[in-house]
Amino acid sequence: MKPLKMIPLALGFALSATQAHSAAFGVSLEWKTDDALTVLEGMNDQRSAFSELIKEGIIHDLFVRHSTVDGKQFPIINFVMEADSADQVLKRLEPLPFFKDDVVKISAIRDIGTKWLDKEMIQNTYSLELTWLEPQQNLLVDQILGKDLQKVVNWNAQGVVTSAYLSIQEFDGNLKQPTYSIAVQARDEDHVQEIAQELEAVKTESVSYSIMYLGYKMNI
Repeated sequence: MKPLKMIPLALGFALSATQAHSAAFGVSLEWKTDDALTVLEGMNDQRSAFSELIKEGIIHDLFVRHSTVDGKQFPIINFVMEADSADQVLKRLEPLPFFKDDVVKISAIRDIGTKWLDKEMIQNTYSLELTWLEPQQNLLVDQILGKDLQKVVNWNAQGVVTSAYLSIQEFDGNLKQPTYSIAVQARDEDHVQEIAQELEAVKTESVSYSIMYLGYKMNI
């Protein structure tokens, strides 16, 4: 596919993202306890209850990272949940054992838009989320998205990007622009920085970006 053909495709993505409410939220968890026995005793019930959300198709992506409680290693997760709002995310998680027993807490809920790419891998994964610094002219946005979405598609084919989400960023005056976030396979955060520098939006200094370690993506 030639890069020029990617511009209408980018417009299509932007249009569909504008018309549909973002329905995917990135959720990060942290331990709220320093009692390893409490974690160990509740792990099976928590895993079982969380698995029900996976079976219902509410959980889209699941990432596991290492953590310690009272000097002992336990896995903790980041995940993507389908929901109408951040409040609905909270309501769906509150009944789970670890939340009821005050064992974990949510450190972040991020509206990341609608998934448009996916590739199942089990490797070290980081999220790379882009934010426009200021409103841009539509033609410039289309040109930047055309180049970047083509690059993301190529990275997905190469296994560098495992999933991508499109969402809408709102500015004052009811201005809206499509933006995106991607899950990147990388050695470390410096490697993610190198990957980010290849994006047209970053090269043109049109966006800021944030990087977060997600863990190991699991097949669900």
